[in-house]
Amino acid sequence: MSIDETPADMSRSCERDAAAELAGMTIVQIRAQVAEWESGDPGWALLEKDRRVGVRRLVVERRRRDAREQAESQRRERLLHFERHLWAQGVSRVAGVDEAGRGCLAGPVVAAAVVLSPDCVIAKIDDSKKLSRTQRESLYEEIADKALSVGIGQVEAAEIDKLNILQASLKAMRLALENLPTPPDRVLIDGHLPARSPYPEQAIIDGDARSLSIAAASIVAKVHRDRLMCECDARYPEYGFAAHKGYGSAAHLAALDAHGPCPLHRRTFGPVAARIAEPRSELFLSFEEGIYDCANFAELERLGQLVKDAAADLTADELATLRETYREQRDKLGDIGRRGEAAAEAYLEERGYRIQERRYRAAGGEIDLVAEEGGELVFVEVKASQRASRPEQRIDRTKRQRLTRAARHYIQYCTAADSVCRFDVIAVWLRAADAEIEHWPDAFKPLD
Repeated sequence: MSIDETPADMSRSCERDAAAELAGMTIVQIRAQVAEWESGDPGWALLEKDRRVGVRRLVVERRRRDAREQAESQRRERLLHFERHLWAQGVSRVAGVDEAGRGCLAGPVVAAAVVLSPDCVIAKIDDSKKLSRTQRESLYEEIADKALSVGIGQVEAAEIDKLNILQASLKAMRLALENLPTPPDRVLIDGHLPARSPYPEQAIIDGDARSLSIAAASIVAKVHRDRLMCECDARYPEYGFAAHKGYGSAAHLAALDAHGPCPLHRRTFGPVAARIAEPRSELFLSFEEGIYDCANFAELERLGQLVKDAAADLTADELATLRETYREQRDKLGDIGRRGEAAAEAYLEERGYRIQERRYRAAGGEIDLVAEEGGELVFVEVKASQRASRPEQRIDRTKRQRLTRAARHYIQYCTAADSVCRFDVIAVWLRAADAEIEHWPDAFKPLD
């Protein structure tokens, strides 16, 4: 029976007596009494008829609370879709896995694995990015208390530089699964790639918003990593790790400029690498600019020969960088570039992005894809390769400047001047039968 219904078995005289009793009570007394009532208690119908606004407000408050609880219950059931399907098949230990800290400039990447029981009820679990710090901290403690088991894995900055962030993240996930007290029967992983653990796995795109176990893991990973970075703040107070947790905030970049990197920094990540690189010669900068400007293979080959002829005037590092830039531009102009951009375009469209432009060239730069997502303009740099990519290392300051100039030209001539925009990087690893894609939303900020 809902709180809107008058009970059929209540006689009119009983109803009058109950109403008279309630009328003789203060609002404070009624509030204390209704705290013990269930939603179907017959007294709610009487309170709704009370002349006092404060009493009727109690009914409204209860309705809203019931609606919130019902919505939360329905949301929780949606998030348990994958788990219930497996539990129904007799798979009892389902581990959700997610990571935190992939886009940071400093600190480890941390992964968590969480196994929940079918009867475990923890309200308001959600993707950690949608929760406040206070909510995450509270849920972290509740998950640790109520989950069947929790495992943590982390990979430090030095190893991230050796492996690349994608492989380091997958390794952290495997370590989290290894650290579960009891091995799982099945693993649900956030993203589109399996972790290649010894257990049966299912990768779920946007898994932290679609699976309760993965959402719980996202909270555990985020809180655990945040606490680690607060501890690091005590060791390296000049960087402010407690505030930004290693992400590339303005304050963090300013600290990098002032103090240089510390052992926690990922030295292959663009903003860090740019600050420790040796100054480039004018000859190098001229060649690099020319390679990026090449629009066909003939131009690229001519410039490549000029680089060879001037090799004695370049440092070994400059020459190696130009060779890498040459190969990258060659791939972009050829079939690898076209296949990579096509794969990136399909990936974005599957996620609701609308492609506006392809290979937009202007102001000395080229943008591979211009897309729109949720009212935001997205300039996408695609890094395609037939080997594992390291896009966080290959978008240097010069490249970011060229992309910024092209983006500003697009905004000036092709869209509203006040458009909200961001720069994304998509790495595409082309294999024989398919493509492995890694997406970095808001990968860097525009440069002058």
